[in-house]
Amino acid sequence: MEIIYVLEGMMSFLVGKRWLDAPAASFLRIPAGVTHDFENRGTERACALNFFTPGGFEAMMPAIVDYFRE
Repeated sequence: MEIIYVLEGMMSFLVGKRWLDAPAASFLRIPAGVTHDFENRGTERACALNFFTPGGFEAMMPAIVDYFRE
């Protein structure tokens, strides 16, 4: 499961097949196994904090960085 807290700005999250707009101070809970993505569609800075439970996801982060680099 992933829990996201939007710290500032407005962020858009794709959860499954649905886009959700989340302003600052929003919480989102995304169940494990649900495809998701995010973007800042505005012109202002946006920031979010992600929590993953159970732990272990952090081991995948280098591969994600490589994916975006390509």
